[in-house]
Amino acid sequence: MSAQPVFAEAQSPVRAAEEFVRRFCILPDAAYLPLALWAIATHIPNAFGAFPYIALLSPAKGCGKTRVLEILELLCANPQRITSASPASIFRMMKDSPTLLLDEVEALRNSKPSESAQAILSILNAGHRKGATVPRCVPPDWSVEHFPVYGPKAFAAIGRLPDTLADRCICIPMQRKTASQFVERFLFARTPAEAQPIRDSIAALAESSIDAVRETYAGMGDLGFLADREADLWMPIFAVCAVALPERVEELRKCALALCGAKAADDLDDSLALTLLEDVRKVWMLGHQNMTTASLIDALVKLPEGDWAEPEHKLSPKRLAGMLRPFGIEPRQVRVGSGTGKGYLLADFEAAYSRYLPLSGPGKETSETTRINIGQNAYFPSETQLACFGSENTLKPA
Repeated sequence: MSAQPVFAEAQSPVRAAEEFVRRFCILPDAAYLPLALWAIATHIPNAFGAFPYIALLSPAKGCGKTRVLEILELLCANPQRITSASPASIFRMMKDSPTLLLDEVEALRNSKPSESAQAILSILNAGHRKGATVPRCVPPDWSVEHFPVYGPKAFAAIGRLPDTLADRCICIPMQRKTASQFVERFLFARTPAEAQPIRDSIAALAESSIDAVRETYAGMGDLGFLADREADLWMPIFAVCAVALPERVEELRKCALALCGAKAADDLDDSLALTLLEDVRKVWMLGHQNMTTASLIDALVKLPEGDWAEPEHKLSPKRLAGMLRPFGIEPRQVRVGSGTGKGYLLADFEAAYSRYLPLSGPGKETSETTRINIGQNAYFPSETQLACFGSENTLKPA
């Protein structure tokens, strides 16, 4: 992709948006650049044939998902941030081409979703494709009217989204910040005014760049380092980057690989995730820095008050790894005694404990007590992810 910036300061709005998000939100390092580019793309959705959704996902509450939606509300085009919406309100709002920012959408993943939830899910599933509509009968004569539902959308949820919706999303895994991580205080009396110049510059960049972005998107070759569906989602983000910030396309490629790798690895049974973390803390061998997978599973199964011996909760090495992965915990080659084998490091669990099982009491600092972003929440792809998305892959121009 060889498109050039439309004007000399085309870099500035992207970097300003990126730094604005960093001030108030702790995300995986791989998420900041894509999120800034996505905010710019919301101002020109008709330049693309499909628009990726953003999914902010966490294993528990208190991870900052709503704050990210509040920040996006200040940067995106025509934002509409809502928590509870009916199907009728959603498709009627979409007539005005807003950026929908939907909080608490985990209800859509209910094992027995309501008729309303099913209707909302069908609208969202359709709405990432340009030209998508939903037919509805409209009074007084109840004639059929086709309502457009295409447009940018971002979701926040605990746990996972329905698979059909997740397939349309760039998923950003979120975790609670530790006591050593800080973000600035978000004040409604001040922050929106600070964001306005950034949003204005984003809108100006989008308006002046729309033809170049549309041309780049139309002529873009296959993003061969991503799976087909993921490549389709990421093409608008790469088109904006190629026009506004071409020197960072390779960085964006690495971001896409990291986020797609995390998405592919996400196989979390979230209803048991925190229980598992708590139980690991109970059974970890005192004084040991490592435990093998086999010994950890054996200890969990023998836990008197635990359910891990029950058939429906039976742990295998694969299931244990899948449930721990969203907490940033991966199996490694560890040394135990005189031998080595697959297992886990105590340090990895301690980082997760500090986020999700904080100590309480007088004088104990928790993740809610400190606030200046030091940007130390990096996302590190696992060996499995690197094997699936090798570093030798490159962006392929048309």
